[in-house]
Amino acid sequence: MINSPKLAELKKELNHLQAAELKELCLRLAKHKTENKELLNFLLFYPDKKEAYMEEVKTLIINEFNNLHPSIYLATKQIRKLLRLTNKHIKFIATKHLEAELALAFCKEFITHPIITINQKATIAILISQLKRLNRVIPKLEDDFQFDYQKEFDGLIELLKQKRKDFSERDLQ
Repeated sequence: MINSPKLAELKKELNHLQAAELKELCLRLAKHKTENKELLNFLLFYPDKKEAYMEEVKTLIINEFNNLHPSIYLATKQIRKLLRLTNKHIKFIATKHLEAELALAFCKEFITHPIITINQKATIAILISQLKRLNRVIPKLEDDFQFDYQKEFDGLIELLKQKRKDFSERDLQ
């Protein structure tokens, strides 16, 4: 089996290629996997419009939560799929404060949705994992972002405590 080369090796090799050859390589990568195509789309059309891209993803999150299936089992599957989609877009954006904003949007929609009152561990575990993620990301942000997002995070925690009496902040440790 062929071992995957180091990123530095690939970078050196790419420096030797002409623009037309690079274009062909990018198109070939885009043909093989949908995620590569989506990343190339983001890199080409949204490099300086990350905020607009993030707003599109937020709209997608809101729409998906509004269209959850009434069955708890299927709704949980849809939430997992939405989380994978959100994480993919977070990777594309690759900015910590926008990661926090998208994760906050996901958690806000989750907490305000009626599914939050259901006692299904798998469903609630998805939310808890995202809240833990926010707990790790927010302290790493710049002070101004950190203050704003921490305030929003604390508001979400209070809302969650109101909706789920069994929730404790110890769950986030």
